[in-house]
Amino acid sequence: MAELRARLRQATAPLHARVDDAFAGFTFDRHDGYRRFLRAHCRALDALEVALERAGVHNLLDDWPQRVRRHALRQDIADLGDLPPAPLTAPALCDTGSCWGAAYVLEGSRLGGQVLAQRLRQATTHAPTRYLDHGDVSRLWPRFLKRFEGEARADDWPTLLAAAEAAFALFIDAAALEHDEANR
Repeated sequence: MAELRARLRQATAPLHARVDDAFAGFTFDRHDGYRRFLRAHCRALDALEVALERAGVHNLLDDWPQRVRRHALRQDIADLGDLPPAPLTAPALCDTGSCWGAAYVLEGSRLGGQVLAQRLRQATTHAPTRYLDHGDVSRLWPRFLKRFEGEARADDWPTLLAAAEAAFALFIDAAALEHDEANR
């Protein structure tokens, strides 16, 4: 259902822009900026992946184990000499619609990860990029879209939208928390 995806993209565009703005302050030309960027992502991504697993995302995406990025993210943080932060509280994902909404945000973020990995490589050649480079985006994103468009239902719109909005908000909150900690 391509029109459902277009509707979701349009409805969440303002939140997506806010996420981009929230993370724009993490500069990659400094070790600390990239480390804080990863920590902020870890706070949100870790919580969302675990919530999706508890809600049964593997029933929607049989390739879920290939999509999980939190372990790569935690390894990148460790390589930068830090411990992963505590995850934020994930939104309640209680039905198929909410799983599709949260998964849409996580899977869409892979596309931005590719762009960010290229920008990071221009700033420094030694930073770990397991998280940003995770998975074959050229296959994972189209496979996700095929499943989403074939199985997500317009009847689930309220919970689908609410979960996508909550996932974007979690990333915004995580970025704000890391910015606050940096300014202490």
